[in-house]
Amino acid sequence: MNTLRYIFSVTVGLATLGLAGAALAQDNVTGTKHDLTLVANTVHQTSTAQICVFCHTPHAASLTAQPLWNRDASVPAYQMYNSTWSSTIDMTVAGTPQGVSLACLSCHDGTVALDAFHNAPGSGGGVAGTDVSEGYTWVGTDVGNVFPAASFAMLDVDLRNDHPISVTYDTAADTAFNAPVAGRVGGLPLYGASANQVECGTCHNPHNATNGTFLRISNAGSALCTTCHIK
Repeated sequence: MNTLRYIFSVTVGLATLGLAGAALAQDNVTGTKHDLTLVANTVHQTSTAQICVFCHTPHAASLTAQPLWNRDASVPAYQMYNSTWSSTIDMTVAGTPQGVSLACLSCHDGTVALDAFHNAPGSGGGVAGTDVSEGYTWVGTDVGNVFPAASFAMLDVDLRNDHPISVTYDTAADTAFNAPVAGRVGGLPLYGASANQVECGTCHNPHNATNGTFLRISNAGSALCTTCHIK
């Protein structure tokens, strides 16, 4: 009997690991719009074959963003989508983007060169806290190697025409939303120290483009929207 229990527990354990491995395998930046080595992308560079370096570094990373962020956060004054812009928002919106949203905006607000690294590939040479523009050869960028203004993904620093971010997800303040469970709403994660903040990463997974535009789940039938919104 003990042998059977052992075999059962090992089998279940291996099956669980297999499922976890399958889930992890779904994340793959290679071949997506975030693969800046891919010449088929409208925006790409021809100076390095390294993919991860444009966001992450194992050493000399930024101290203002995580995890192991290879870029400084942008520092402009943002115009937030909040109650001064829309009377329909009952939840609290931070005065400036927070957390993972700042990481996304360090490319997508168009104010920082895409090759402004803390630490360059190979032997590096970056200094923690100081971005060093590598002067890479780019295709599709604007002057200064910044994200092109003509791109739909260039959000600018005026965020009033985008879904609000850095919002405290509070269903007591607005009952037209589904309640979170353990820092998640359906399949969507919340962020921040209290795991209650809606950020860019709530709807987007930058490492997985399976659903198009890096959405975490399919929006067929507005499923992404109705994960949070009760409509």
